[in-house]
Amino acid sequence: MVAAAGDWLDKCAKSPSATPANCPQSIVETSDVSKVRWVFYGNPLEATVIHYTEADSRFDMLGTVMVTADYTASKELRRVVTPAKYWAKVKWVDGRLDVQEIKEHSAVGDPDVMKQDPKLPWELVAAKLNDAFTRCVRDAKSAMPAGCPEWSPPSGAEKVKWSSTGDPLLTARATFDPKFAIYRVKGTYELAVRYTWLGTTKTDTRNPTYEAWIAPTAAGPVVLQIKDTITA
Repeated sequence: MVAAAGDWLDKCAKSPSATPANCPQSIVETSDVSKVRWVFYGNPLEATVIHYTEADSRFDMLGTVMVTADYTASKELRRVVTPAKYWAKVKWVDGRLDVQEIKEHSAVGDPDVMKQDPKLPWELVAAKLNDAFTRCVRDAKSAMPAGCPEWSPPSGAEKVKWSSTGDPLLTARATFDPKFAIYRVKGTYELAVRYTWLGTTKTDTRNPTYEAWIAPTAAGPVVLQIKDTITA
């Protein structure tokens, strides 16, 4: 039964639609969306809660998944990362398991989903996070790339140049979130952006606290996003 739900989730992840039918994910945008790419993290089949209703010959399965959506909207590359709880309905039909639907679900009184901490070494997690910060600054233009802190100079700024100072991992600490099987890393980073606006050269600096979401995978940790804690 779990395998049948897993096969259906694989189909959901392969869908090019922003709102695939009978799947737990969707993209909410006011503009047209294209080039959609979904990836599921957080071991969506681990620690699921399963209930069987004999009268309906139906299995109900409750689980959690970290959903990343990379797509284009308004000619910009965007990323949305969503911790989601899903509910799968699987029935016996003609002697086989048939997935009726898998949808996003949230209700008071739902049983807890508790996943195991793979206990990745901090050095491995820190190296990936440091690489992600480097990419955010290196690839920044008028704004930082998708998945990076959402901060940018005023609209119309020119000759934008980003730089970072200090070590974003200096006081960072990681905690494991057993509900979604990710590491939440909190720390502080320092960022400066120099630009020309209305004929004047300016430099803005920030020193905010951030939270990074990092998913363990068979190939190693993957940084899903870095956000200021005030907007996370």
